[in-house]
Amino acid sequence: MSGRDGERAVLGAGDIARLTGVRRPAVSNWRRRYADFPRPVAGSSTNPRFALEDVERWCRDHGKPFEADAAERVWQRVQAGVDGVRTAEFLAHAGLALAGGAAAGSGLAGPDPGWAPLLAAVTGTAGSAETAESCPAPQLYERLCARFTAERERAGALDAGVAAAMAAIAGAGPGSTVLDPACGTGTLLHAAAACGAQPLHGQDLDPAHAVIARCRMLLAGLSCETASGDALRADGFAGRAADAVLCDPPFRDRDWGCAELAEDARWAYGQPPRGEGELAWVQHCLARVRPGGRVVVRMPAAAADRPSGRRVRAALVSAGALRMVAELPGGDAPPTAHLWVLDRPDGAERGAAAPVLTAAGVRDARELVRLWQHRDRPEAAGEGPAAAAVPVSDLLECDMDLRPAPAQEAGAETAGETYVRLRSELIAALGAVADLVPELGPAPEDGGGAAEDGTAPTVAELAAAGAVEIHQAPLGAGADRGPLAVLTHRDLRAGAAPSGRGEEVPGRVVVRPGDVVAALAGRCPARLAGGADAGAALGPRLMLLRCDAERVDPGYLAGVVSAAAAAEKRPGRRAHSGRFDPRAVRVPAVPVERQRARAAAMDRLAGTRAGLARLADLGEHLARTGGGGLADGALAPEEPT
Repeated sequence: MSGRDGERAVLGAGDIARLTGVRRPAVSNWRRRYADFPRPVAGSSTNPRFALEDVERWCRDHGKPFEADAAERVWQRVQAGVDGVRTAEFLAHAGLALAGGAAAGSGLAGPDPGWAPLLAAVTGTAGSAETAESCPAPQLYERLCARFTAERERAGALDAGVAAAMAAIAGAGPGSTVLDPACGTGTLLHAAAACGAQPLHGQDLDPAHAVIARCRMLLAGLSCETASGDALRADGFAGRAADAVLCDPPFRDRDWGCAELAEDARWAYGQPPRGEGELAWVQHCLARVRPGGRVVVRMPAAAADRPSGRRVRAALVSAGALRMVAELPGGDAPPTAHLWVLDRPDGAERGAAAPVLTAAGVRDARELVRLWQHRDRPEAAGEGPAAAAVPVSDLLECDMDLRPAPAQEAGAETAGETYVRLRSELIAALGAVADLVPELGPAPEDGGGAAEDGTAPTVAELAAAGAVEIHQAPLGAGADRGPLAVLTHRDLRAGAAPSGRGEEVPGRVVVRPGDVVAALAGRCPARLAGGADAGAALGPRLMLLRCDAERVDPGYLAGVVSAAAAAEKRPGRRAHSGRFDPRAVRVPAVPVERQRARAAAMDRLAGTRAGLARLADLGEHLARTGGGGLADGALAPEEPT
């Protein structure tokens, strides 16, 4: 596409849905229902593309929300003006333009002349007086890179939370050098930099990726050296030893150089077979870390028990190099990747090799850090993943099967012990839930107007009366990088503590205890902020409601907003955009004393819901354990006395 074509930002149906807070079917419905909906300006009949300014104007005229900040507009121009397969190359040149670097020596060819208007748009946006506060160069470039990763990179790309856990486990910190020999666009280097590590070194097969990684660091004011090329065949950092090595190597690569590297000195733990390229990367990482230094690698789950890699795994374990194998979070799907933590032996006499820590059922990357901190006594890590320190002798007996779940079976409870424990827990949980259920009856006639009859005031009307303040994060506020804690939409949905990181931006909204935080999409319950949330910045796609507690009880408001969000999901309700506006929620006007009583009952109902969910989990586990034990003869009904 020519530079002239690239002057105009265009949107696909998915982009329009995202920027207006609706789902794709709603966009298709708009096209059918409204004769004045913008006509496509590019694309095809099956994938039409619309001019951003036309869609924005139409949304404004029809009262539809439309949120596209400076970075979004630049990205859409890039999408329109650059072939998808060359997006990384363009972003590399955009990074060099923003960071004041040069392509010479990077292995990157000069920029396409047709990209000149787009590169000027990138640098102009970062330097514009209108947008400099909300989108300075580092934040602009991070946003562009994040969109590229989300839309163009391979499925299963490394999650930022896992990257942060890997950097923490590796001990990355001020004064430590960190190497990533397969750095991609710099996710792991970025995580190490957030821990204070300096200097940083990275290498990638794709010159554009290596340049992007370096530019991200340079724009953040950090020292970073990158090289391009295959680190196994052409190591750009040969002869150097980092304090820590982080790596997310290519999976299932049989063409890693098995034959040509057959006698390589890096194979201190044995020649990796052709189908064990990941074990070649593990040994490369160990060869590039100082003695006593740490290596943290994301590995495919299959590498833990493939027969072809048994000899190398045995050597790593016997030498005391392998310290932990943990399942990585994968939602409800079976784990497809593991985290391997290794220490390079320093030559000191240590006696028998240390046990290998294994962990299954990891649901949150932060659990990995906690497990590592308690590696000598995994039982002290508290509730969470099933962890065990497995002796080397046990691993040798099971043919070096490093999969976390099988490795823990030797020390697991018997079926009888498990069933007795689960039965006791279930009976106790039943009693606890019964005690939580509040007694409720019909509301008095003077209840202040029900929400359903339309007489109760809305949150917006309460705000107009000064009883509630409404706040949202300023445009351009991010949650993926920076020194400040950010409460994110994901945290609200998961019931987790603030996990985002953001920069200081004008108009930043700081969460206080007693604030009510509601999601603008996703139908998750509102949160009454507590001490763990205090001081965090409000993230995107959230709304904060701050009550005058003498007029509106925060707990009551949180319960009413949560109920309204849940009602949107009831069967039989009209299909809608997927967007939720807390300002439109009606709040029955009752005296504040009654509000507090209702808030207490709502709190007990929330506890009841959580208790019932716990009961469902326990019941499922108990039924599965009991049924399996009866079927295989491990359990039997007690004989009547």
